[in-house]
Amino acid sequence: MSTENKQTRSNRNKKRGLNFRTILGIILIIVALGLFAMNPIKDYLIEQGAQGNAIGNLTREQILENQNRDVTYDLDEITTIDATTVIADGVNPDDLPVVGGLAIPELDVNLPIHLGTDNAGMYYGAGTLSPDQRMGVSNYALASHHSSNPELLFAPLMNAEIGQTLYLTDLDKVYVYEIDVVEVVPPTAVEVLDPTDESIVTLITCTYDLVDRVIVQGSLVETVSIDEADAEMLDAFSMQQTIVGNE
Repeated sequence: MSTENKQTRSNRNKKRGLNFRTILGIILIIVALGLFAMNPIKDYLIEQGAQGNAIGNLTREQILENQNRDVTYDLDEITTIDATTVIADGVNPDDLPVVGGLAIPELDVNLPIHLGTDNAGMYYGAGTLSPDQRMGVSNYALASHHSSNPELLFAPLMNAEIGQTLYLTDLDKVYVYEIDVVEVVPPTAVEVLDPTDESIVTLITCTYDLVDRVIVQGSLVETVSIDEADAEMLDAFSMQQTIVGNE
């Protein structure tokens, strides 16, 4: 084979290699852009799901019915939240068993509380960690995901401070807590879920690096009938006065 033919073949091979690398680069860019675009979609779905399941949209009868739903409490089934999973799962928030509402006005937190630890429930709010826990009694523990969006789910807990007010409601009563513990613990610190003699609330989420756990606890300071809830309490849950007393 002549030197000229060898050079021609070599040039062709180089062009093929360049074309392949160019196409591969374009594909990778498209995939990266697609994944980047999925995060706003995920955030939108979470925000809309949480708002749709807000406690102000439910009745006391629905709460009581949801308390008897068959759910899981297997903590090992909880996985990290990501855009692909949230979008692909196609969960209908209307199907989730809402049993209450959680609000921390100073952190702009207003989330539905879903029965159990199903991942879907934690996409759109907080989940209860024990089948026999009750608001206002012993240790009422809730968990949710740490979202990459600092305004969604339990991500605002990174800014929690001692002395802030935390509200729970089951549309029968409003439970008023004062935050008195904000700490980071290892995942093995399961004692934070233990029953207590005093009435407290425990909120759990992951740290930014998903390695440790952020724990926010509050002590019960007041229990108010939903019919006697004041404007500040109702505003915390974005509830109208006409919603109060739905029995």
